[in-house]
Amino acid sequence: MNSVEALEELFAHAPAAIFRERKDAIPGDLRISWRLSVLCMLLQRFRNNRATLEHLHIVWWAMRSPDSQQLFLRWFDGDKRPDELIVRFDPSLSVTVDLALGEDLVEVSSTGAIGLSLIGYELALEVWKEPEVLVAEKAFLSKLPRKMTQSSLKELTEWI
Repeated sequence: MNSVEALEELFAHAPAAIFRERKDAIPGDLRISWRLSVLCMLLQRFRNNRATLEHLHIVWWAMRSPDSQQLFLRWFDGDKRPDELIVRFDPSLSVTVDLALGEDLVEVSSTGAIGLSLIGYELALEVWKEPEVLVAEKAFLSKLPRKMTQSSLKELTEWI
């Protein structure tokens, strides 16, 4: 069973209190499957597939809207305007990391860095292979530097 099938099985057997039918659709970024998939894809963009929670929060914030994506990409293109960057920390990212830990998608190193496990890496690869899945997220992630470094994001946090 590959990681995508394992996640489908997990979501199929989740308690009804978590997954129940609603009148209004839930935005994609609030869905657990979106969060776990994006977290794995995001970690792939960091050097050695690992990042600190603080740096994950920064890029997670950037992914949330087209405006924040543009600000973030401009930063990496050298157009640094610290008065425009108002990074928000999303408490649900910590919950997402905890869920990913529970599903063995990520692991935490002795230094506290969050890194992809083999299962998480395979999940990210599977998502990248599907052309109709997470199209906007893939487009943004593709524009990021190939392997973001901790130092490149540390510079950004020093401006905040």
